[in-house]
Amino acid sequence: MKRQWIFCIGALVVQSCTLHPKYSRPNMPIPSEWRIPTDSSDLADLCWWKQFGDPVLDHLIDEALLHNQDLKVAIHTVDEYIAKLGIARSYLYPQLNGTASGEREKTSVNAQPLLPGQSTIGNAYTLLLNASYQVDIWGEFRSATEVALANLLSQIETRRTVVLTLVSAVATSYIQLRQYDKQLVIANETLDSRNQSFALAKTRYELGLTSDMEVQQAQAEQEFAQVEIDRLEIAVALEEDLLSVLIGKAPTSIQRGKILDEIIVPPSVPMDLPSALLNQRPDILAAEQNLIAANAQIGVAKAQFFPQINLTSFYGTESSALNNLFTKPSSVWQYGANLLQEIFTGGYLTSNLRLTEAQKMALLHQYEATILNAFKEVNDAMIAHKITTQLVEVLRERVATLAEYFHLATLRYEDGLTDYLTYLDAERQLFTAQLDYAQAQGDNFVALIDIYKALGGGWVTEADTYAEKSEETPSASELPTRLDSGY
Repeated sequence: MKRQWIFCIGALVVQSCTLHPKYSRPNMPIPSEWRIPTDSSDLADLCWWKQFGDPVLDHLIDEALLHNQDLKVAIHTVDEYIAKLGIARSYLYPQLNGTASGEREKTSVNAQPLLPGQSTIGNAYTLLLNASYQVDIWGEFRSATEVALANLLSQIETRRTVVLTLVSAVATSYIQLRQYDKQLVIANETLDSRNQSFALAKTRYELGLTSDMEVQQAQAEQEFAQVEIDRLEIAVALEEDLLSVLIGKAPTSIQRGKILDEIIVPPSVPMDLPSALLNQRPDILAAEQNLIAANAQIGVAKAQFFPQINLTSFYGTESSALNNLFTKPSSVWQYGANLLQEIFTGGYLTSNLRLTEAQKMALLHQYEATILNAFKEVNDAMIAHKITTQLVEVLRERVATLAEYFHLATLRYEDGLTDYLTYLDAERQLFTAQLDYAQAQGDNFVALIDIYKALGGGWVTEADTYAEKSEETPSASELPTRLDSGY
């Protein structure tokens, strides 16, 4: 009889199924190539910021990966979902518990007749091992576990999205800081030049060689340069504060490495085919796992329409005397099964199923929107990089030309061969061109950073693994990716 009972349990377990639709990745129209042709490369799998050749930038990114608070939150959120997966898995297995009790009681003589010589006071000792198991014949618990696993994998990709965003933000902020530093040097040099021009204008005025208007104009230009310096000093301070927070510190000054002109510009932009983006971008992978979770949740909702089969049993001993508790005559056991079928729930089950189906459709469109936005970000960054690369070359030549023009205008003005307005125009144009050139250099680096950010790739996983060193948490390689991984 016991063998038959065990066989029935095994048959129910083996025949269990899931009722949710079979998942397959949605078909999306993927472009065969990018709008701007590039050479394919695997450099996206490397720590791309090291190509810039600035050890200070490398150190800042390491600090951010180890100490950024937003990243720590994301890391521990993954821990939370690991625990949720463990809870979901627990329902797939029998539940065992043990009970032990000892009682002494007096029986009422008026409640029930007593046998001759039977005492109204007695002892009762019990020691039981209880087992219960809800047979997952309709796959409700298995579907729920698939939901928990997909949610965990989504959180892992969300954590990697935080890593991707953090690394890109640190690199962008550092480049902008070095851009402001360069512009501040230019502004200070311009202020020195205008101080000299103001002094020269006053001397010429005192000698009767020019009017008071030239002196006032020179003073106004001097003040304008000082205003530009103040503006840039504010920008530098704000950027330092941002970088400090990104690396997990209170606002403070930031160490500098190479100047903007010395930071290495990679000779080419590494690009894979557009189709590779689906497996490289963590936000796309997270959106797909959310869709997988919603698909499995339909199975949970469907399973609730069907009967629940619960198996229960206990084995142990009972005795009125403690010294007889472990004797064979004191043994007790029981096993059985019960079935529960919902008959009327006021429309709850149907509405719950509709809810899960609607949530799946919403997440499907969210997944598609995430993919489209990813392609947009890549193309936008590529266009920006191409245009800023061209702009850097144009402005480099313009600065060289205007520097020579300003040099000649200065010589002629000092020799009295040209008026102050011609000299001032040359200086203004050079100052503006120098600031624009530094801005274009910074924009060009930022566009390149945006390309790496938009592409994702293996570097995100490598940086994510490094970030996990800061917390005692399982690495991504140790986490489950399938239901049968046994985590």
